Amino acid sequence: MTVVVALARAVNVGGRPLRSADLREVATSLGCRAVATYLASGNLVAVTDLEPEALAGALGNALGERAGFEVPVIVRDLAAWDAAVDGLSYPRQAREAPSRVALVAFDGPVRAGAQVDPARTDREQVTWSGSHAYVWYPDGQGRSRLTLDVLSKAAGRTGTARNWSTVLALAALGHERADR
Repeated sequence: MTVVVALARAVNVGGRPLRSADLREVATSLGCRAVATYLASGNLVAVTDLEPEALAGALGNALGERAGFEVPVIVRDLAAWDAAVDGLSYPRQAREAPSRVALVAFDGPVRAGAQVDPARTDREQVTWSGSHAYVWYPDGQGRSRLTLDVLSKAAGRTGTARNWSTVLALAALGHERADR
């Protein structure tokens, strides 16, 4: 039994609808228990007997079939999620402006020497760490040229981002399930 955090990439944006009810139903059909979603942006916390990589593939395939478009899913077990929380590179900024700090979770380790073209950044900062990146958007993400696609290209991986408030909420949901 493993508590996991699963993140569907790029749903409910740009004409890519995926209802939270569908996400819960698909996860349950794959044997997940204590399933919960958070917000309508493809966030799921559950208990499973599947390994994170196997669950990511199964969820991605099943959700893609249901939605009619590709749905990459990144899954971390609770210990890996906690390690990502503990590794935060911008703690002061996260306390003061959690919506301007993002955790980008990638589908594998970031390529060695990953860098973002300086022409894509203004005052943003990026710290690469294993299969994650931490990004500080001092002016917000809305108009930043440091997009998820730019970060994924630099990492050589598919990634999905969540702001720090969401990261902490998913950790809390995970710990609720672990404590049962």
